Amino acid sequence: MDIRPQVIVVDDVKTNLDVFCEFLLLKNIDVVGTGKSGLDAVQLYEKHHPDVVLVDLAMPGYDGYFALNNILAMNKNAQVIILTALHDKKNKKKLLKIGAVDVLHKPFELDRVVEIINRIFQTQKIISTRNVWFIFMMLTKY
Repeated sequence: MDIRPQVIVVDDVKTNLDVFCEFLLLKNIDVVGTGKSGLDAVQLYEKHHPDVVLVDLAMPGYDGYFALNNILAMNKNAQVIILTALHDKKNKKKLLKIGAVDVLHKPFELDRVVEIINRIFQTQKIISTRNVWFIFMMLTKY
């Protein structure tokens, strides 16, 4: 059985969300939840603990900053990618400093997003495998 990356996708524009999710599914990435606000992102993260969170920055009410800060408060190692139409270098620096894995400007290459998700997922699998191996080695020594 092949284990696939699990993501949640949050964007307040339904057509963007639908097209993006369909593309990810075609690329063997499981979309375990979708939402339309930063609050949805936080609640979905708490429920699913996905490998990657893709969240739009500018949304009414609870925005991407809210999502990023609150998800990282739950898990400082969470992998959050910010999607934005705002092309502001200061904003990007601030988001990366807070802890975003990447900030992608719309319109972005969908294949680039898939590449980033797969890279994150492979890194997590390697770390997880190493941790299991380390625990196994420690247990067999005693």
